[in-house]
Amino acid sequence: MEKNVREVEKAYDKIARWYHEKRTKLEDVNYFIEVPTSLGLLGNVKGKKILDAGCGSGIYAKILAKKGAKVYGIELSKEMLACAKDYCKGYDIEFKQGSIENLTYPDNYFDSVLCSLAIHYLKDTKKAFSEFSRVLKKGGFLVFSTANPTFEAKYEVKREKGKNILSIANYFNPKKYYWRMYQSQTDIPSYPLPFEKLFDNLYKSNLMVEKFKEPYMKYSDKKIPKHLKKWAEIPTFMVLKCKKIK
Repeated sequence: MEKNVREVEKAYDKIARWYHEKRTKLEDVNYFIEVPTSLGLLGNVKGKKILDAGCGSGIYAKILAKKGAKVYGIELSKEMLACAKDYCKGYDIEFKQGSIENLTYPDNYFDSVLCSLAIHYLKDTKKAFSEFSRVLKKGGFLVFSTANPTFEAKYEVKREKGKNILSIANYFNPKKYYWRMYQSQTDIPSYPLPFEKLFDNLYKSNLMVEKFKEPYMKYSDKKIPKHLKKWAEIPTFMVLKCKKIK
């Protein structure tokens, strides 16, 4: 396993319980834009066999199980996995520790794969996309979310004349960077993934993009917590639905 992936594992081991509490309070940016968009692209999951790849603390696994899916969750961090098992008690979900780059499931096994905000922790996404394609049934779908590459290339965000202004730099020369979640003191390593490289890696893995979404928060939305207003009307995330074509 690569050094950067070990860094991610250690970071999430450290913040697992704090992270889970933060997510379940429904005050996170994910709750407002990423979660509803990803679930919308997955569609009706009842009776479907779904892999929650990089399942974290079980947020999606529980939602999907409640909707009638047969859920399998794989997660790198053992502490996050412990949270997931606690959070999803009473549901028939098969959890295991492992990397999304080396899945241990059979070929053509899943109807859908969901990978929420995990691929940007990989220096290169080719292995993960190839593995997702391998375990999907022909015609099955991958739905994944990740940071918008324009957001990852941000130089600064400032407010001018009532609007949030995002300036970017180094988009064409992406480098590893570290970031922290709101109120966290833990550095998490990530890698930007420019659009060209992203779509090229999907194509090489026999995954065809069917839907592409760039969800965002409106500054005028009164439901958005004050600490998230800085990111309103800025392309923070993107969510894609891809079909296995071979």
